[in-house]
Amino acid sequence: MAPIYEYVDLFWHDHPLCYKVGLISDGCEECHKSTGNLVAWSQLYECSVCKMKWHPSCVPTSPESINHPCHSSHPLELSLQGPPIYGNKKCSLCQQKLSNFIYHCKLCDFSVDIKCANNPPPVTVDHPKCHDHGLTLMGRDVSFTCNGCGTHGERNPYVCLPCSLMFHYDCIDLPHVININRHDHRISHAYPLSPKDRVCEVCRRDITWRYGAYSCNKCEDFSVHSLCATRRDVWDGKELEGVPEEDEDIMPFKVIQEGVINHFSHEEHNLLLIDGGEGIHCEGCARPVSSEKHYKCRECDFLLHQKCANLPLRKRHGLSTRMLTLHPGKENRGELHKCGACARVVSGFRYEDGEKIVLDVHCASVSWFKNPNLHPHALFLTTLDRGACAACDMTNAYVLSCVDCEYKLDFKCATLPVVINHRCDDHSLVLSRGEKVLGKYWCTVCEAETNPEKWFYTCYDCGVVCHVDCVIGDSLNIKPGLLIMEDGMKIEAVLNSSNSRPLCSTCGSRCRFPMVYRLSSSSFENLHCSLECVLDYCTQLQFS
Repeated sequence: MAPIYEYVDLFWHDHPLCYKVGLISDGCEECHKSTGNLVAWSQLYECSVCKMKWHPSCVPTSPESINHPCHSSHPLELSLQGPPIYGNKKCSLCQQKLSNFIYHCKLCDFSVDIKCANNPPPVTVDHPKCHDHGLTLMGRDVSFTCNGCGTHGERNPYVCLPCSLMFHYDCIDLPHVININRHDHRISHAYPLSPKDRVCEVCRRDITWRYGAYSCNKCEDFSVHSLCATRRDVWDGKELEGVPEEDEDIMPFKVIQEGVINHFSHEEHNLLLIDGGEGIHCEGCARPVSSEKHYKCRECDFLLHQKCANLPLRKRHGLSTRMLTLHPGKENRGELHKCGACARVVSGFRYEDGEKIVLDVHCASVSWFKNPNLHPHALFLTTLDRGACAACDMTNAYVLSCVDCEYKLDFKCATLPVVINHRCDDHSLVLSRGEKVLGKYWCTVCEAETNPEKWFYTCYDCGVVCHVDCVIGDSLNIKPGLLIMEDGMKIEAVLNSSNSRPLCSTCGSRCRFPMVYRLSSSSFENLHCSLECVLDYCTQLQFS
């Protein structure tokens, strides 16, 4: 399709403008947003002399003054010079920053951009979702608290005079029944709520029960601010009022008899609930099984922590607005994934949302963190803003935040085992956080200095101190055994339990992590200290 051109004279520009339909991806001079992309046709005005471009919806088409329903006392005059210096330079309706073209009332310091001038809000709303009566626009500056969301407003509320209620324009059509990714049940909008102290389960701030918010009919303590519940990273955008709720079976196993189950990840054999044992790893989370009860296969070496066996088939999580589905690891064939929250490699179970999020079972089970020995306050997933983790100093997209202070914790540190066994000590090591000290701490594993203000592992009986990475390595979510077999090459995870540490065939250092990786084919076999070294070695083979 060939581009379409039409030249027009518009009163606000000195040169004729070309009205164009084509493939344009430059920014609009008024709103500064893209006028299109390389795969979509878009409309624009373009000046061949000034090389400027505008959306048609961003420019005035008439120089006349207008009467606006939100400012009925005086007409608004068109200004081509931008907002006056005495104003706040924001549109009085949408609160967006004003650009060159505005309609303005000098007497009242009332300004609107072109979009709000061309598309004024309705003066009356006969059947609002938020209220049983019709609402009328009060087109004036007035300080109010919105009955729909409980937040402050400064101008142009919609009012119900008989009920003495005021609403933001955006709150008139708040959805009644929705699903959010912070809760497994549907939540409903209501105002006022029942009188009691409430905390928003998204932002962790107080909720004023006299105003509108969302609550769960099944869980009386679960409440969410209206604006928090309808955030794009929390709500999937679907109104569920009138949509029947289906009971979904999320149980991952069938009960055969007391203490015997058939799990969906191992349907060929039944699993028996038994007491713990040492030196074995769970198929679900890949972490060791110690003294706790677990399910073991009667026919083979398949086993699951009792907690992992009860992981639901489907669940919600704050990192995705879509439902997550549990996927098992591939037995005897090796399959690796990368967790989107902690960036660790996963060989066991993982949750996926079918779009972009993959979570290991630990991160999928975490939406808050509490350990008084590591931080005095609880931490929550409140937003998806990037932040620097206080435990390791790494900046990550997903962090748990403290609402009482500036402390942030990423998912990698939030899912560390609090107590762990390591070959460097006969006792268990405990995850700890020190403070400023005059002396220095030295890691028992690598013999390098540690920062006592960051997290580390220590033995309270012996006083040994170890870096977290030296104790964990990159194998926390990897079960010993075959990981990948492809094109005649195998990668196996092997416990680093020999009397002497082997040398890494890539970096040449002694393998200090609890797991090493054996890379083998018909012509060679060698060991590597990390998956990163394995990949580097494979890359070298490919180009050698």
